[in-house]
Amino acid sequence: MCGTDEQCVRRCLGDRPDAYRHLVERYQGRLMRYLRGRLGSEDEAAEAAQETFVRAYFALGKLKKPDAFFSWLLGIANRVAKESHRGRKRRGEVVSLSHEPATTVDEKAGASDDSIARAVSELPEAYREVVLLRYYAGLSCAEISRDMDVPLGTVTKRLSRAYALLRESLREPLEKEDVEAQP
Repeated sequence: MCGTDEQCVRRCLGDRPDAYRHLVERYQGRLMRYLRGRLGSEDEAAEAAQETFVRAYFALGKLKKPDAFFSWLLGIANRVAKESHRGRKRRGEVVSLSHEPATTVDEKAGASDDSIARAVSELPEAYREVVLLRYYAGLSCAEISRDMDVPLGTVTKRLSRAYALLRESLREPLEKEDVEAQP
């Protein structure tokens, strides 16, 4: 059995393709949560996850930093999700790359899952990426820092700024509702 991602990748490249199974088992849950957040559907996420793992397997020789396998895998998953989105759009299906929150907010708090998903999807890419990695992929700030190859302070600052943007975005519709509800 492989210990680290790097060991698994090296074994797989060294004529032990069965070692890839360990990487799939290790990251399948996280990848599914990430893709479910991106695509909004369990079925599409499962299909995209399978496509992601297949592409990653055949491109494994191109991986420059085997210890950063998961972030590399998420990059592939992001491209697969975008391709899926374009394909559905070409077929005329109503689509949007959604970003469902990992936890729900009580309706009494004023924000529905749809409004949160919409607010997350409207974040600038750098902020959206850290939110998705933190809450969909389940990575810690330190893991995000390592995988994105940015300082830990940058990750926490982006998360903090993302939260502020989300609060602002979610507050506007609530304030509008309050004004409309007043006699």
